Amino acid sequence: MDNKQIYEHHNWESLNKTRLMPKIQQVMQSIPADVKTLIDIGCENGVITNELGKKYDVLGVDRSRKALEFVQTPKIEASCDAVPVEGPFDMVFSSELLEHLPENVFNETIKEFKRLARKYIFITVPNGENPDKLSIKCPACSYIFNRPNHLRSFSVKDFERLFPEYRIIKWFDFGKKVRYYNPLLLKIKRKISPPISWIPYYWIPKEERNTICPRCEHAFYYSWRFHPMALAVDVFNVLVSPKKPYWLFVLMEKKEEHV
Repeated sequence: MDNKQIYEHHNWESLNKTRLMPKIQQVMQSIPADVKTLIDIGCENGVITNELGKKYDVLGVDRSRKALEFVQTPKIEASCDAVPVEGPFDMVFSSELLEHLPENVFNETIKEFKRLARKYIFITVPNGENPDKLSIKCPACSYIFNRPNHLRSFSVKDFERLFPEYRIIKWFDFGKKVRYYNPLLLKIKRKISPPISWIPYYWIPKEERNTICPRCEHAFYYSWRFHPMALAVDVFNVLVSPKKPYWLFVLMEKKEEHV
């Protein structure tokens, strides 16, 4: 089973409009008035794409054939780092994609965003999270990985660096407030407690504990066991790590000299 096959096994019906409507409303309200055409790269099952399609000329792009079955707009099956269309589109939109990409795919995807955008790029990502927070250790190969496969963290300054040809015209954080983990405390927790105690039970529902190791592709169910030292570090983290909205929204416009 390769990584694409692992992605195909996702339960796409669990990602629904009711759950994401507040986010969808924020996306719709943030799109500039002069946008008519847009491409949604990494559109998954179209939960946002389909709403965009009610107002705009939208092309959905995703590498999962199963996910695309739910997309009601024009769509193509393709990887985000090699989109087989000419463009350009008034806006490139991408939601919760960039944090999942390995380095080589990430760099090529940024180039594709720039190639396909006539004027705007609109991106949403987790808001400055520590990807190591939801760490799991594979029982088969001992590989430590992030449960939702988040590989990187983002702040507004990261977008200024990645897109120097663009100016940020709007950014804001939004969503349920979550508590991220202090990097130093997380290193201490992982050193003094066993992997089975790294993720507190109340963070991850039982029905969401099945996963696949991205290195050896071993499918397993991860449980959780109380450990006093892990709890002690968790409590201290509550004192030093304030909660913040989960999503970061960044809307960028191409600078005149690059049009």
